[in-house]
Amino acid sequence: MAVLYKGTQTSLGRPVAIKVMKGALADTPQAHQMFEWESRIVARLDHPHIIRVIDRGLTADEMPYFVMDYVEGLTLREALKQRKLSDRRKLRIIMQVAKALGYAHKNNVIHRDIKPGNILLDREGNARVVDFGIARLSEDTEMSMVGEENMTVGTPAYMAPEQKQGAALTTSASDIYSLGVIMYLMLANKLPKAGYPPPSHFNPKIPGSLDKITMACLAPEPERRPSADKLVALLLQALKGAHLKQEEKAQAQESFKDPKEKFRLLDVIRETPFGDVCLYENRQDRSLMVLKKRIGNFKGYEEAEILSRIKHRNIINVRGVSRNDRIFITILEYLSGGSLQNRMAQPMAPDSFLLVADQICDAMIFAHNNRIIHGNLRPHNILFDDTNTVKVMDFGFAPHYESSVEENWYKAPGEPALAQADVFAAGVIFYQLLTGALPEWKRGLLQPCEAFSAVPQHLRTLIKGMLCLETAVRIQSFEEVKQDLHLAEPEIDEATRTRIKPPSPARRRRSPLRSVAMTLALVLLVGFNGALYFWLFQNQSADLHLLERLLPAATSSQDRLSRPDSPAAEPRAPVEQELALRRVSNPKEK
Repeated sequence: MAVLYKGTQTSLGRPVAIKVMKGALADTPQAHQMFEWESRIVARLDHPHIIRVIDRGLTADEMPYFVMDYVEGLTLREALKQRKLSDRRKLRIIMQVAKALGYAHKNNVIHRDIKPGNILLDREGNARVVDFGIARLSEDTEMSMVGEENMTVGTPAYMAPEQKQGAALTTSASDIYSLGVIMYLMLANKLPKAGYPPPSHFNPKIPGSLDKITMACLAPEPERRPSADKLVALLLQALKGAHLKQEEKAQAQESFKDPKEKFRLLDVIRETPFGDVCLYENRQDRSLMVLKKRIGNFKGYEEAEILSRIKHRNIINVRGVSRNDRIFITILEYLSGGSLQNRMAQPMAPDSFLLVADQICDAMIFAHNNRIIHGNLRPHNILFDDTNTVKVMDFGFAPHYESSVEENWYKAPGEPALAQADVFAAGVIFYQLLTGALPEWKRGLLQPCEAFSAVPQHLRTLIKGMLCLETAVRIQSFEEVKQDLHLAEPEIDEATRTRIKPPSPARRRRSPLRSVAMTLALVLLVGFNGALYFWLFQNQSADLHLLERLLPAATSSQDRLSRPDSPAAEPRAPVEQELALRRVSNPKEK
């Protein structure tokens, strides 16, 4: 479909890979669409184990191209042919591809062609998933379903059973099946076939736990296969750190002294110049915990110590804190759902956004009520557990951006760490979630992007109030933010509105005797008024005092018949009642 070139990005002087569609496909609309689709999908993804798109465009002869990071190394297919991969390196590759798929699936992207030829290995042995040419967004029905009913995509040896029946039946579970085939191939040195035994039949060194995981990925029924996140968790507990490099283990042991060996290192989640994050398993009860180390900076210690004693469902459980003259260690619960940053490759729908925003507000209200300021709120430190419950972490931690060339988008310039600064940071996150872009300001005023206009009006008003650069004008508390999140009722499209008609207000049944009495009273009233006006017409010199005394009585009788609590009055419609109540309870609403 394309030709791949090695080039140089002249502005930075670094090597890049340039993918150009073949000229023979110039008159094939499907090829143009697929090529365009690949560059759009990969450009949305930002993960260390997925190849990154840098730029895209058209050549002089109108052929599309896009530019990617250049990886010096070889494909997994070539590495398996050379038979030079150690067992540890194989396990490391499996873990990294599983993490890459977990990230892609969280953003509704299905690869649909996971195979050794689409996994690049750099010189350090790290894996990068490439070639999203036939990938699709699982929720984008317009692009994914057109022309797929009678089409099969993928590489037959690695395709799931449902994928062979048609591209439209492909799901994220199909990617897991393909990875299961790769796992079987790497562990048993054979491609699996129907009726084949587990990999340990061909390689006795393979533990039984890894056997079970591989065969679960190869289950014929998609619903029996683990999700990518579940697969990562199963692999971590089965491998028990066997995929880690020796230097990673040594560095972790230096940070966390465990002379009685109560805990086992399972994974190194992140390494930075400021510290690292590692996953451990308690050998006794097999519970998991995360150990976060900070070097030479003790900001956040007091906040972590307080949060180790008080709990909230939307704040990560701090199990303990410790420090010495050089490092500060926080022990946290393990959350398998990843971070909010991993779910931001495309904008969120308003209903999904509200679920996340509500829980962020609850966490921040609890923290501020306990005099805890976050000071560095951003998508990286908002996590999810396996039930998709939001968990905020890193309260009080120092931002890395103060000494970095990277701009801190989540903090107003020169503003100290106060509650209003946390509101501003949340406003940036909310803007990102709904638009897929970072906010921009010009002369102190927010310059909304095009996607912002599609956001519901009450949310636009709220976010603008959160993003005021002047602290005094900005929304002051998360209580107010949470209240304003739900000012407007959910919008209902016309098709739904015609199907769901509000019930007509129920009329009160009147007894026959009561109806007769009301009719008689009305006849007497009309007759009395008629006689009165006839008499006045006949005798214009009538006493005006008598008229003034009689007219109020007649008026009050008519008023009684027209009151809302009168049997003859129409009951107020529920929608009118609700609007009246909202006008009283929301005096600011216009």
